[in-house]
Amino acid sequence: MKYALIAPIFCLLLARSPAAPPDYASAQPEGLAAPGPQSALDEHWSDFQSALTDRGFNLGLTYEGEVFGNWGGARQGVIADGLLGAALDVNLERLTGFWKDAVFHTNILYIYGPGLSARYVGDFSNTSNLSGYNTFRLQELWLQQGFWLKRATLRAGLLAADTEFFGSQASSLFINSTFGAFNLVAVNVANAPIYPVASPGVRLDVAPTSAFDLKAAFFGMNSNPIQDNKHGAYFDINTGPLFVAEAAYLVNQSPNDRGLVGSYKLGGFIQQGDYTTWRSQAEHDLDEGPLSKHGSVYALYGIADQEIYKQADRKIELFVRGGFAPRRYSFVDGYLDAGVNFTGFVPGRESDIAGVGFSRSWVSGDFSAAEQLEGEPAVSSETVIELTYKAQIKPWWNVQPDLQFILTPGGAQGARNAAVLGLRTTLAF
Repeated sequence: MKYALIAPIFCLLLARSPAAPPDYASAQPEGLAAPGPQSALDEHWSDFQSALTDRGFNLGLTYEGEVFGNWGGARQGVIADGLLGAALDVNLERLTGFWKDAVFHTNILYIYGPGLSARYVGDFSNTSNLSGYNTFRLQELWLQQGFWLKRATLRAGLLAADTEFFGSQASSLFINSTFGAFNLVAVNVANAPIYPVASPGVRLDVAPTSAFDLKAAFFGMNSNPIQDNKHGAYFDINTGPLFVAEAAYLVNQSPNDRGLVGSYKLGGFIQQGDYTTWRSQAEHDLDEGPLSKHGSVYALYGIADQEIYKQADRKIELFVRGGFAPRRYSFVDGYLDAGVNFTGFVPGRESDIAGVGFSRSWVSGDFSAAEQLEGEPAVSSETVIELTYKAQIKPWWNVQPDLQFILTPGGAQGARNAAVLGLRTTLAF
């Protein structure tokens, strides 16, 4: 039954959701904010962006490049990869003079370089959130309309689920992909609409008060989004839809609040598809029985972000995320991550952030039993420990050294643990 493990994980390692995907979907229906110093390389670029914003256009350019190497894992090596992104948001009220509370958004990506996980480490969490299909592609393309006194927005078009769901503000510091769209969705949902893939969909976001936010989305799905849609411009739906919902309780995030900021979320997703139980796959491979199809895969999860200390430019943030999925046909049936970030604790480096993160992905016991039925090693869990430091060199330039330990890569008994060391640089204009 090796194909049952290799196929989905190979696709996963080619395209995983970043822990901190570029914030391409941050435009608000009430209008686009003027670019700040962090958006300008120099005065001329700042003047150019200001002129565009006055006309309703907000253009953002991002480059992220990195070099990473590993010790341990399947074999040793060093890679260099990167991402070039361009995003455009259009304030339609400012552009037209009459279309209120409406925003148009699109972004394009150019991804290059091999993935360290796929080539050397052999893990499924993915050591870098830049890894993806090496191609130039359109990602998101949507129109958003606000209503109900700007308490609600409806968004439709080509959407990526991980720009609005599954996320933690504090975990977005980390480079390993599992701290973004965690393995409950990235591994379990075949061809999920997460970086660098998006899917046709519609999303409703309602905030009845400043303390509550409710959102839900439907995504049309493609069974092979890269082969069928290499550059992101062909919108085909040929498999069951994905539904995602999330409710958030926001602490001290109103304009006049002064306490420590926090957010607490409960969410879940379900995707209709031709998922089969692990045991029936093994028996089918051994000619001992037919495939048993369940039809859908789902998961429930919770997310907590909380500041525990803040004074002047210094703050400490905690995050915890966890969830579970059915073991009969999910590869990862349990997940937990947690971490802590320290901002501004180095004298003279008020914008620098240091963080320590931990994640564990429990592999389904049913999958492990099915593997052993076919004579393969037992599979248990994969653990990631990450230590990172993001240093702001200029308002538009960050440098981030990063150290990761991957324990039992792939979850297989006997797999060699890996240490991963690298450096990322990010330019945002």
